Amino acid sequence: MHLLDILQHWTENNAFLTWLRESSSVWAYPTVFFVHTLGLVFAAGASVIVDARLLGAARQLPIAPFARYFKAIWIAIAITVVSGVVMLGTDLQTKLLNRLFPLKMLLVIGAIASTAVLQRRVARTQGSPASTSVHALAVASLLCWLGAVSAGKFAAYF
Repeated sequence: MHLLDILQHWTENNAFLTWLRESSSVWAYPTVFFVHTLGLVFAAGASVIVDARLLGAARQLPIAPFARYFKAIWIAIAITVVSGVVMLGTDLQTKLLNRLFPLKMLLVIGAIASTAVLQRRVARTQGSPASTSVHALAVASLLCWLGAVSAGKFAAYF
């Protein structure tokens, strides 16, 4: 038996995932979807604020205090990942076979990786302007978040 078959069997027979999949309650799948969206809004939104500042927006504001945003970003990423895994479990095969799913996951990994690197770079910034490499990372972060959100939304149509 392959790993995918084992996961498929487990997700199909898991009581919680079955309830989420089959229940008409607003507390089932719609709530998980809402929590996922909320986490995504906070993760991507706070990242966009940090990225925009690193790219030169609001130059009158020092960069170093933006390091505080990363705690909220990481909490939001954790919420998004956990709720995303739960939603994946409700219809594993369909979601894994979606043509945009691998792209979405690659972009999510890119967004998380760029966030981790940017956090270290912002923490080291002591009022100095962002370097060219930080600008490139901020652009990559923006593109990854935009791409991940778009791929997630367009996946419903493929």
